[in-house]
Amino acid sequence: MEDRSEQEIIFGRRPVVEALRGEAPLQRIYVLKQAVGVPKEVFTLARAQDIAVVHCDRERLDYMCRRGNHQGVAAVRAVRNFDSLEDILENCRSSDRAPFILILDGVQDPGNFGALLRTAEGAGVHGVVVTSSNSCGFTPAVTRASAGASQYILAARVPKLGAVLQKLRDNGFAVIGADANTDSDYTQADYTGPVAVVMGAEGKGLHPNVKRLCTKLIHIPMLGKIESLNVSVAGGIMMYEVMRQRNAK
Repeated sequence: MEDRSEQEIIFGRRPVVEALRGEAPLQRIYVLKQAVGVPKEVFTLARAQDIAVVHCDRERLDYMCRRGNHQGVAAVRAVRNFDSLEDILENCRSSDRAPFILILDGVQDPGNFGALLRTAEGAGVHGVVVTSSNSCGFTPAVTRASAGASQYILAARVPKLGAVLQKLRDNGFAVIGADANTDSDYTQADYTGPVAVVMGAEGKGLHPNVKRLCTKLIHIPMLGKIESLNVSVAGGIMMYEVMRQRNAK
């Protein structure tokens, strides 16, 4: 069941449409399954703004809206808006450091997302890219976990990662993906040029199509019985390996 304790819920057809028209920072939109009369504008504006639309049952909507008159549609408001991919690329171009982007493939836990944003801001990452359908948005929990870094670092939300990874490759980026099933140690990759580090979802890792678009797959060695690290810890290790290699030049 959706946790509503820290969320601002906008519900009702007109309020949701007005929030979309005003480009309010919305994390997700929930629509009742087989609902009749939900304005088409909800779907067209959500698609244009890369906001995921989730079809759910009445029990979930009733709970989220505290049994208010939601008319079959509700939206979860985020703390801040996402930036665009072009904003991140422009930040790379204007920097005196080699481009450095962090890409998160389905990281949903607010604590992990916030911790990754905090580390990224400290490690000199130019921007973070997440997917709109299965990633965490800017919630109060993310803001707390990031220790305020979420307000400073650029973060873009995209429908699919495939087109983004291909664009980065076409622009000379090395796309380095973390994958426990590869033999290459994370220190064996070259991070000194333009680089995008790709981290997968908790428990699931990288999607197969994302793996295929990586120029290199690496792993972080594990000496104990546990097979993998928490994604925020693994991401931190990789981001600071980028910094280490660049500072060693």
